[in-house]
Amino acid sequence: MKINKNYTIGLLVLSSLGILYYGFSFLKGYNIFSKYNHYQVSYPVNKNLCVSAPVKLKGHVVGMVTKVEIQPKQNYSTLVTIQIDKQFPLTHTSKVMLNNAGMMECNALEIELQKGRPIGRQDIIIGQIHPDFNDIDLKAMTAQIATVTQNLIKTTEGVNAILVNFEKTSAILNSTMHQLESNISAIAKNIVAISSPLADPEKGIPAMFSTIHSLVMEVQSIPFKDMSFRVNHILQDLEKFIQKTTTGHGSLGLLINDPALYYKFNHSVENLDALLFDLRKRPSRYVHFSLFGLKKHR
Repeated sequence: MKINKNYTIGLLVLSSLGILYYGFSFLKGYNIFSKYNHYQVSYPVNKNLCVSAPVKLKGHVVGMVTKVEIQPKQNYSTLVTIQIDKQFPLTHTSKVMLNNAGMMECNALEIELQKGRPIGRQDIIIGQIHPDFNDIDLKAMTAQIATVTQNLIKTTEGVNAILVNFEKTSAILNSTMHQLESNISAIAKNIVAISSPLADPEKGIPAMFSTIHSLVMEVQSIPFKDMSFRVNHILQDLEKFIQKTTTGHGSLGLLINDPALYYKFNHSVENLDALLFDLRKRPSRYVHFSLFGLKKHR
């Protein structure tokens, strides 16, 4: 069976048109065999959102940002083109929210899928801000970093001062240890100088052992028991003598315990005192000196 040339030409034209469309789409960045869907999201301003930023669904990366451009005709808003895995198609009620990805990275997009009408390639989604999104104030952060740096510098200076003081203390301690070592050495030499004569067998302690032994033997030879007996006997006799004296026995006891003798002795002393007083006052009554002989006393 022969194929009509018209059919063949038509098939070739259709194939060429398909190839041309695929090539043209590929050159524009669209891949009809890709597993991703492309969407456009609009934000009033660009808050640190850049190309290749991740698109997440409940923390899982399901796509990425492919283009970020400014729209002068729409009040200089930001138009973001994203690609998302075809397993997660967006609807007109779905949300695309801007969220933080990290201080050192670009921000990320977080999607929230909801049931609704599928979105086409030309539809523009109005982007939203995630409730947990926080703008990073670089100026405040820079000020905080500067404050931390200044505190770190002060701390470093304090540590350096402590190290300098520790070094000075170590030097003083080292000097003290050297001085103590020299003092200990001098004390050891003095001890050796003192102990050497004492250890001399002729003049030191060993030579004194014989003398000490002789002295101990002489002390042991003293009859301490006999001396103790004699001293005890003398003390007993003295005690008896004191008892007799206090009780009025014996001559000394009678002399001490006789009141009449005491009063007589006291009276004699008073008379002697009166006599001595009269002798001092009128000595001529008792002693008379004359160069011409004695005269009768009237």
